Amino acid sequence: MPPQWQGRLPGSATNFVSRRRELAAARKLLSTSRLVTMTGVSGIGKSRLALRLAMDVRPAFSDGVWLVELAGCDNAELLAETVAVDLDVDHRSGSPVVHTLSAFLADKRMLLVLDHCDGLAAACTTLIRALLAASPRLHVLVTSRNALQMGGERVFPVPPLTVPHLDRLPPATGLNHYGAVRLFAARAAAAQPGFVVDESNWADVAWICRRVDGIPLAVELAAAQLRAMPLRRLVDLLDAHFRERTKAVELAAPHRLRPQPVIDWHFDLCTPAERQVWKRLAVFPSSYDLAAAEAVCGGDDVRAEEVAGIVTSLLDKGIVHRRQDGTADEGVRYQLLAPMRQYGLEHRSRSTRRPDPRIRHRDHYLSLVTVAGTDWFSSRQALWSERLRKERDNLRTAIAYCLTERGKPALALRITSTLLHFWLVTGELHEGRHWLDRAIAADPSPTAERANALSARAILTTLMGDLDQAGPSLAEAEDLARRLNDRRSQAYTQLGLSMLTTHRGDLAGAMIFAEKALAGFRDTGDHAGAHAALSQVAIDAALLGDATATGRAEEGLALCIARQAGRAMPHALWVAAFAAWRRDELRRATALAQSALRLLRPGTDRLAVALTLKLLAWTAIGQNQHTKAARLLGASSSRWLPAELAVVQSQHYAAFDHRCEHGSRQSLGDHQFATVYHQGAQLGFDQAIGYGLGMPAADRPPAEWTRPHGARSLTQREQQVAELVAQGMRNKDIAATLLIARRTAEAHVESILTKFGFTTRAEITAWIAGTDQP
Repeated sequence: MPPQWQGRLPGSATNFVSRRRELAAARKLLSTSRLVTMTGVSGIGKSRLALRLAMDVRPAFSDGVWLVELAGCDNAELLAETVAVDLDVDHRSGSPVVHTLSAFLADKRMLLVLDHCDGLAAACTTLIRALLAASPRLHVLVTSRNALQMGGERVFPVPPLTVPHLDRLPPATGLNHYGAVRLFAARAAAAQPGFVVDESNWADVAWICRRVDGIPLAVELAAAQLRAMPLRRLVDLLDAHFRERTKAVELAAPHRLRPQPVIDWHFDLCTPAERQVWKRLAVFPSSYDLAAAEAVCGGDDVRAEEVAGIVTSLLDKGIVHRRQDGTADEGVRYQLLAPMRQYGLEHRSRSTRRPDPRIRHRDHYLSLVTVAGTDWFSSRQALWSERLRKERDNLRTAIAYCLTERGKPALALRITSTLLHFWLVTGELHEGRHWLDRAIAADPSPTAERANALSARAILTTLMGDLDQAGPSLAEAEDLARRLNDRRSQAYTQLGLSMLTTHRGDLAGAMIFAEKALAGFRDTGDHAGAHAALSQVAIDAALLGDATATGRAEEGLALCIARQAGRAMPHALWVAAFAAWRRDELRRATALAQSALRLLRPGTDRLAVALTLKLLAWTAIGQNQHTKAARLLGASSSRWLPAELAVVQSQHYAAFDHRCEHGSRQSLGDHQFATVYHQGAQLGFDQAIGYGLGMPAADRPPAEWTRPHGARSLTQREQQVAELVAQGMRNKDIAATLLIARRTAEAHVESILTKFGFTTRAEITAWIAGTDQP
């Protein structure tokens, strides 16, 4: 995280037209109340005002300002999970996610922005009440059409922008005092370069702003039409539309505040193809890329190759917005604003035309997940992980549609079981279990997809500590996979049985299951499964003191290197370090564990950081570094960790912790141990990583220790050598490939290790695999 502030706020797609008075009033409310809800009709500017307020006040919140967008979340059961993921809160236990969130936020001075709470008002109220009770310094800023109606809430009704009175218009220069006119002028200049409000057009601009009630969305939509027509034509068309379509509404509600008439007008101005694409884009709950738009919107009377141009046209008209939450290298993403999406959904519901975009949406994301699953254990692992996180709302929508009568529940089984490794890496175990439970209940057919889903569910529930649920799932999966004679399904069943048996304490039996799983994964070419099985065998063998541990740990590390699976590398290094520690190779264990620690990204994988700090404490006590061991133990139980470490073999790790603590207490004494342990527990996340890497406890680790950057600091030859190391080449092979002396190749490798502070070639491989990470 940047040292100035923490949190996550998106960039603004367009310049914010100042609402100084509203910002000042809302800021005053936020300073005196811990819960402020911005209310108002769709298009009034609640989200934009909330984000600008959040940016302005973020220096006051030492633990950051965090945005959670809920427009694409329509499942109350996943609300807490959505908030936890967006706050980078690692939750892997079986306890409710709200408990982990409450523990994480307990001592935080933070502003949490919950945007678009409309469809989840009851769930948001329950969650906010729990979080505010747990964290006395937490503030929450909500946007919703209506107030939440809960104690302590201060409501800020967002007003429309100010507009001039048509019967007493000021001179053109005076119009700049009105917010709606300033917004129109800014957006009109973007649509028609050189546009300014002057004596020749000020009356028309004032009329438009007044006619659309100063609603920001309506003002922007009107201004966007200047790309296609002159201002006078815009006024005539808008006036004709309002007189024809809204007379009845005017009589019934002369003081309406809604952008609907302007959206109606925009829809009427669209070509038939643009209307079709607009309605089909409404299937996306939040953002999407162009490939997804082409897959979903193409077909019938719109060719796929036409979609890109139509999306661009809708973008020019202000109907589609470009998202600004990524870099140019990650590709552009688009989104319909909530009022435009709702409009498209309503029109599509009245249409009998086919194809149904929900089917195309489902099929596109089924294809995406299938490719990700096949390509998961590769150099693109980090990219796939980030891609699937960006598509979270779309994946939820696709799975939910599969679970409907027409959506084919069997496809839900396929999607959810394929996402197993993604959920394991990201720690979104509750989300995975939620969808697996529903998919399994929806389709009882005896298929390989069901067997895979049952095994995936058992693996997640085992990791969450719910063994009573894992056992029956594995029993059914094992029987089904055997009857189907499906080798891959059998392998995942054996992996699940290995994890469950380990958790129950039968390490020898667990090794047998894991070896069977490994053979099955190798037969079917499932590299991710093979790595999981190798890790399982190595850990169980190390716990037993079995000589198999070293070989299996090295195989797992070699597989990561060969496949350049950067996100799996820290775990592979940890397993190798654990195996080395168990055979008393303390220096090697320390070096491997520190290599793992360097590769763990800040803000994520907190559980992995905790386990690595524990391992470093165990190696320290073995080297009679009692003070260091005590401080590392404290750091591994710090407040930034998950509330519960319900992981496989946790009972064994607890025993190692106890042994380490006992040795340190004996050497330091109870008082000194408690003092040093407390110092470790008070370390922040970055400081704990830095201390584990050998820095003084009070120092802060440089950013490159957690995720090395610096390709520019390598020479061209060193870059070539690094890439060959990542391909698994030894020094003599690198020398032969580059036509240089072996000693020269060795010198280049040593230089790379020194420049980045690495100690192993595996770290070079992981760095190369991760250089395209966002």
